[in-house]
Amino acid sequence: MKTRLPVLFLLSGALLLTGCSHEDNLAKLKAFVAAEPHTEGHIPPLPKITPYVATQYENPLGRDPFTSFSELQLRAEAANASTSPVPEHKGPLQPLEKYDLGSLTLTGIVQTSNGQFWGVFRTPDGKIYRATLGNGIGDKNGHIVAIDAKKRQVVVEQFLPNAFGGYQKQKTVMQMQSND
Repeated sequence: MKTRLPVLFLLSGALLLTGCSHEDNLAKLKAFVAAEPHTEGHIPPLPKITPYVATQYENPLGRDPFTSFSELQLRAEAANASTSPVPEHKGPLQPLEKYDLGSLTLTGIVQTSNGQFWGVFRTPDGKIYRATLGNGIGDKNGHIVAIDAKKRQVVVEQFLPNAFGGYQKQKTVMQMQSND
């Protein structure tokens, strides 16, 4: 094994040197390159660049363009926080006022013999309750403001707290699920 390695190196070196011995191929390449016409390439000139002119931004509305619109709305709401609606606390909680409005399901609308409509609601724990106009519902001081049997929906108005210690009214439509 030790004698084979130097012999292998000698043979590969000799093979490499014999590849460079053909001077006539190199002469042919030099003659070909000399015969080809040398044309210089043409690079078009760079386009003329107009200098940048800075302008001063003048806002006709007088509003800072870097302040988000929602932040401006929050500031306006903060100014009106003292005039925001305040929910009324009217005694002990009714059964449906113990649940979040999103956890209640409208399962039906019933009309009594005197023409009054009642919404029938299912709670998350499976209990069934009924409520009519003005009854409290939901844990955000909500009450029922409309019951529409044809549209199969109940409209609830809630008082949701805003970011500035006040409240805002929000109407939520609870739609009865179809059995189709």
